[in-house]
Amino acid sequence: MQKRNLYIISILITVFSFGAALKATELWQSLTVKIPSPEEISQKVESFSPQEISQLEIDDVLRDRLRFDPRWQEIAQAVRQDIIVKKWGKDDVTNPAWKRYGAKAYPLLSYYARSRDIARRDYGIAGIRSLGKPYTTLWLRDQIRRKATYPSLYDIIPYTSDAESKNWEKEFGLDDPKTRQELSKLAKANLEPKDSPQYYSQFNLDFLSRLLGYEAVYGKNTYDQGKDYAGLSEWTQYEKLTQPNQSQIKAAIALYQKMSSDAQELVLVERFGKLKAGEITPFARAFFLALSEDRNASDRLWAIAELDRHGDPQGTELLKNILNNDLSQLHSLSKIVSYENFAAKGDYAYYLLLGMVEKYPQSKFAQACREYGDLTGRSYFDGQPRSQAILSQNAKRSQKERLQAWQDWLKRYGDHSGADDANYFLATSLQQNSDPVGAMRLWIKMMVQPMGDRDATYLAFPHVRTLLDVGLSIEQMQTLAKEPANQPLEPMLQYAIAVQYARSHNYAQALEISTNLDLDKIPNRLLEEYFYPQGKWWQEEDQAKNFKKEAQSLLSEQKIRWQKLRTWQLEGSPESSYKIASDWAGMGGWKNGYLPIWGGIRTYLLPMDWDCKRWWVCDTSQRSQSEIMAKYQGGSQNAIALSLYQNLLSNPQLPNNLREKSLYMIASTLLSQWEEHNFAETRRIHPPAGVNGQAIAASDYSYRDYERQEKAMQSDYQNRIDSIITELQLKFPQSQYIDDLLFSSFFLSEQTSYLQRILERYPNSDRTAEAKFLLDLKNK
Repeated sequence: MQKRNLYIISILITVFSFGAALKATELWQSLTVKIPSPEEISQKVESFSPQEISQLEIDDVLRDRLRFDPRWQEIAQAVRQDIIVKKWGKDDVTNPAWKRYGAKAYPLLSYYARSRDIARRDYGIAGIRSLGKPYTTLWLRDQIRRKATYPSLYDIIPYTSDAESKNWEKEFGLDDPKTRQELSKLAKANLEPKDSPQYYSQFNLDFLSRLLGYEAVYGKNTYDQGKDYAGLSEWTQYEKLTQPNQSQIKAAIALYQKMSSDAQELVLVERFGKLKAGEITPFARAFFLALSEDRNASDRLWAIAELDRHGDPQGTELLKNILNNDLSQLHSLSKIVSYENFAAKGDYAYYLLLGMVEKYPQSKFAQACREYGDLTGRSYFDGQPRSQAILSQNAKRSQKERLQAWQDWLKRYGDHSGADDANYFLATSLQQNSDPVGAMRLWIKMMVQPMGDRDATYLAFPHVRTLLDVGLSIEQMQTLAKEPANQPLEPMLQYAIAVQYARSHNYAQALEISTNLDLDKIPNRLLEEYFYPQGKWWQEEDQAKNFKKEAQSLLSEQKIRWQKLRTWQLEGSPESSYKIASDWAGMGGWKNGYLPIWGGIRTYLLPMDWDCKRWWVCDTSQRSQSEIMAKYQGGSQNAIALSLYQNLLSNPQLPNNLREKSLYMIASTLLSQWEEHNFAETRRIHPPAGVNGQAIAASDYSYRDYERQEKAMQSDYQNRIDSIITELQLKFPQSQYIDDLLFSSFFLSEQTSYLQRILERYPNSDRTAEAKFLLDLKNK
């Protein structure tokens, strides 16, 4: 770095912050370095180029120091007042600070443009855009270099027409060919790899897609290229043969096997499928006979069914044998119905199967379909309800009788195409008969072993992950992990065990179990049936591979976190206990006890209060309320943190500084849970440690009760925060946290008395301006 740049940063770091190239040892200077006056800075800033100004960055420490430095308060408060108006006001800011201070505000605007708070972010971005070029270009270049995920491109540029898109390009300097080429190249160089968890959330990916076009980034959409009928003209020549010989049929089959799936479908459905029963052509008959004799042919069953439809005795004999003795051969045809139900081929296969049942009603296959429909209460083929007599009979069955009925059906028809569906119903019956371990064995079996046409196997994994996360105990999972039949999923079971140990603060065991854990040993095919129940389309990413890679990456990070927590645990001091609690409560604390099997949306996929009979984990008829709450609280970062803080407060020897901070962190964590987390999760873990309240009974789960439940829980949270404010005022009257908690309490309760208390008791608080502004709004 040149001396001039070092000199610039040594002066301006105190105002707008650290340059990105500063060493870690220099970061501490923001706490201690002398802040010069605005006049001194103004003289220097006027001589800087836009590039030099854009290299200056601000951090939280320097921002707060500026707010309280008497010489800088006027400028800092002007920006703060703008944001207050932007965030809480009814009208927009009329004369923003950037119009008064110009480019000198750029580093501060860049800081706020990165804020997660929408008002602050929009203020920062609007300021940068108002400065125009070259600052917009400089900011964009810096954003690309950061490999940022926030703000996203569409926080800056809304979805617009092509014409408006060109206006945006001009605004950020991209109308200049050199700049356009430079930033495109820079964005490509700073892309995360495709298997990165952050790949699709990258600013740079959206930037390139918007600038260069979708196909330039993602590739051409081959799915929309039209259907491939190559070889069809040659095929039609074979169809004209009236007396085809063996060599001609052999050549026709070779051609058929080389043709695309589109062309094959057209041959089977449009060419041969439209032939009326009994009117099969000589070539079609010879072709189907050849396929029926080849046990490795993928369309063998199709050929046999077509021969039978046309009354061919050889085809009929083959089909009858299959329908009564080897139902597994029907799986290939059934799969077409399940996996190609959006295409004409799937529709045609459906009618071929239906025709078999209607033509051979006494066959084993037809009988199995009828009995399956009786058990489910709906037809196996079209889902039509059974008679009221059958429905009433089903309703009278006990849980044990339902379990026995499915077991009996599978004993008789285990090779039926619907065996995977039947195993699904059997597994749910095991759960409803208080046997979650037996159900888990069956869920894993559905994933691992061949059964039926496998169109229902994708339903197994959601049950597996749910039981691993909030269902089974460590001992139950250890038993399952030792069983040979479960070995393909053994790494996932071991991972879940390690996470459960971490949630219960047995970090030593978590580390021991995860030492050589290799999630890549899980076969891809087990996960692919969940991720691609209809098969892969177009250029879909390998989600199974990404799943394992992301999980392994998180596990590596978790081991580091568990080791740190274990070190603090061994220290055994109040300070180290506070560190453990704060690590759970802090940013990234969720990783300590997270099982990465939810695709990042655990609280939306995990059963909370819906369909609990089917999922078992939240079914109060199967588990006690205390057991359910313990499991769900054990999977909640905030519930764990609150429990740890409460344990700290119960120590009469806890130093005052830790007691004060622990009280504040409890309130802060409660506010975080209420404002930032899924309401269903908040209700499921209620009441967390330290909060007085009643658990929500299962009978109360209805939409009309949501408002009542929300008000009750909100009151419980507010009462706990009020008690913390009172304790802080009594024991720590000078606490810096009281005004913040009063301010937050206003938004939780919507009671202006909290704002009034800030003005009356803490007139010098940094919350005073906002409190006054909000009170004025309320009083208008």
